[in-house]
Amino acid sequence: MKLKTLQILSIASLVGSAANLASAADQDSPWSLSISGGDSVDTSGNLTSARSSTVDLGKLDPALTGATGTLSLDKLRYDDLFQRRYDFGAELGYSFSDNLQAFTRFDYESLGGRTIPLGTISGAALPSREGLGARFADANNYSLDLGARYFWRTDTTWRPFAGAALGATHLDGTSAIVQSSGGAIDSGEVRFTRSGTVFNQMAEAGIEYRPSGAFGVSLSVDANHAGSPRSADDARFSAAGLNPGSEAEDRWSFPVTIAASYHF
Repeated sequence: MKLKTLQILSIASLVGSAANLASAADQDSPWSLSISGGDSVDTSGNLTSARSSTVDLGKLDPALTGATGTLSLDKLRYDDLFQRRYDFGAELGYSFSDNLQAFTRFDYESLGGRTIPLGTISGAALPSREGLGARFADANNYSLDLGARYFWRTDTTWRPFAGAALGATHLDGTSAIVQSSGGAIDSGEVRFTRSGTVFNQMAEAGIEYRPSGAFGVSLSVDANHAGSPRSADDARFSAAGLNPGSEAEDRWSFPVTIAASYHF
């Protein structure tokens, strides 16, 4: 949480510096260009549910061909798999009036893979029950949205707003190196989901500080919904009667974003 706070404060510092440089300008145009950054306070949704099955261990590691065992997988939440590195956005807006603005926005999300427990495996061919660990690969997601927002007029340079958008998100596939704690199982890279594009929806609420006609700074809290990724149908898990990516759920995220906009 401290890292997220530092990231947001760093963005705020950069935006504040830009505001000082641009506040002298005073022009009013329907077109605007915004640059934004931020971090998500939470991501909800599950990649897999908890499940257990008797499997042919040779499907997971050829060295154990013919041996059977019990494979148990834990529930995996999206928030457990990745460490957010940074979010970046660029937006082009057009104001129909002082209150109503349409926009198109591109977002880039960089995620660093984590190493987490995956479950357990046991069987007569193994000396004891062993824990399974997964080291997830990094992932990068891209979004393109079209939307609109409404600003409420006030007698100050501060204006609250609310908005909504529809768009598409390209999700990187989810994969991990799976190994057991005792070294009996080394499955190599296992694919949970494959790359693909899903529909997404966004709702936002925030406040803008606009000291001049040319420049503004805003702080918003968003609720983003993205459709479920496509299962990779990894042959090793499918042959063992398990397909961890088949129950991947839709994803909700709640980013806090700071943006600087220039009206030209």
